[in-house]
Amino acid sequence: MGYISASLGGLGLFLLGMWLITEGLRVAAGPSLERLLSSWTSSRWRGLVSGTLLTVMVQSSSAVTVAALGFVNTGLLRFERAVWVIFGSNLGTTLTAWLVAMIGFSFKIDLFALPIIGVGALLRVFAPFDRYRSLGMALAGFGLLFMGIQVLSSGFGQMGERLSLGMAGQPLVLMVGIGVLLTTLMQSSSAALAVVLTALAGGVIDFDGAAALVIGANVGTTSTALLSILGATVQARRLAVAHVLFNLLTALVALALLGPGVDLVVAVASGWGLAPPGQLALFHTAFNALGIVLMWPLEPVLTRFLLTRFKERQRATAQLQFLDRNVADLPDAARTALAREIERILARYPDALGGLPRPHDERLKGIAERRQLLAGLGDFLAMAGRQQLTEEQMNGFRIGWRIQLNLSNMEDALAGMNEHGRQMIRQPDHEVAMAVLAAWFEQMHQQLRRGGDPTEPLRFAYEQVKDALMQRAMDGALTRYTLDLALQDLSLSRRFLEQWWRATVHLRALLDDPEPQAPIP
Repeated sequence: MGYISASLGGLGLFLLGMWLITEGLRVAAGPSLERLLSSWTSSRWRGLVSGTLLTVMVQSSSAVTVAALGFVNTGLLRFERAVWVIFGSNLGTTLTAWLVAMIGFSFKIDLFALPIIGVGALLRVFAPFDRYRSLGMALAGFGLLFMGIQVLSSGFGQMGERLSLGMAGQPLVLMVGIGVLLTTLMQSSSAALAVVLTALAGGVIDFDGAAALVIGANVGTTSTALLSILGATVQARRLAVAHVLFNLLTALVALALLGPGVDLVVAVASGWGLAPPGQLALFHTAFNALGIVLMWPLEPVLTRFLLTRFKERQRATAQLQFLDRNVADLPDAARTALAREIERILARYPDALGGLPRPHDERLKGIAERRQLLAGLGDFLAMAGRQQLTEEQMNGFRIGWRIQLNLSNMEDALAGMNEHGRQMIRQPDHEVAMAVLAAWFEQMHQQLRRGGDPTEPLRFAYEQVKDALMQRAMDGALTRYTLDLALQDLSLSRRFLEQWWRATVHLRALLDDPEPQAPIP
């Protein structure tokens, strides 16, 4: 049973290495990921190249798929370009197969893997900057990945001696299904490819079976996209469907041409002097490239179909539109998405003042809906905060928490003003107080719609309203109780304005807008 332990241990080292590489490179890449996806995808070719390069950079097509879904959610990436990023990520993931095939079975791995792990660990512990520490983590991950290949190869080598191609001759459809299952369970097509390549090198399976497993592993990558669209926008769901259709089409064509395709690849690879693992890596690259060639004329038709078939339904008013767990996994993109969501929420508040100081059930409904939005905003910030973050990224989320507090204080003020209006309207002299306050709230409404700091222009008007209310009381037009309610209403309105301005200034800081900072609450 030693070979089973070696195989499991090798797989574990490989998966751990892949995780360290993906997380380390994603943090080390920083804002470049956002720039690449938002700026370098202006055409189909650029989208394809961006998806390929990003997958090569972070060594994970699943991470690039989730990133593309997140950027589509935020509106930073157009659907038509995101499709080609996804297609490119399929091509980019073939590099892992080449690394495993050309390095994992051709060199004495521990001669260079152990020093890489050592250098990476030293960088991780002693580097002065977050990005260098993350790069060290990625280097250590590369070393662990290749150590995992060595252990996995040893285990499959022993297994091959015992099984003697025991899986040879199995139905190809079954092998495809096993490939899908492997990738789905491990959530990594690269790990599934490593298993298939080492099984082929160890003699556990024949080449046709390995080719079918690779096709299945390619289809299995769509499980990440399908899991990521739960609760995502319609655009993200369209993108996931495009990903599934592309991989299914590629798999069907590869299976249909499996016999002659394998013969052609083996003939070409043999002429290049490639061993069976290298031949399988070439097969993997070839059928992914063939899928892209097939999709080139079909993609516009597919895009038009998806854009017309999946209509954007009316979203619930209390539902976040730009934030979901896909975006939370992308700290740099999350900052932009967070700002867009907060802008959308802030835009609701001028109209929330409508009708004050009179109470209204619709206002209470609006407060409940916005509180639900703020709860979702808090959940998103907590989810994003669990990622590995640089100091700059943490500062962005701290600003988000401050804005969330400002907005919560504004909701408390609105609820208080509505309740004061409810109590005031029961008093026989309420019309006098409400006439004075109604003009004040209309000024507030107009000032918020104009933008800028509302506290300064309204400072004098605030004092005038207060004086007017007290004068009405001295003239006998208001009772002490009604005056108290009106002054409390006025005080809450000033708190509302102050919190509005704090939230606006913090939002500018989130957008890196060089405006003077408001006091931190």
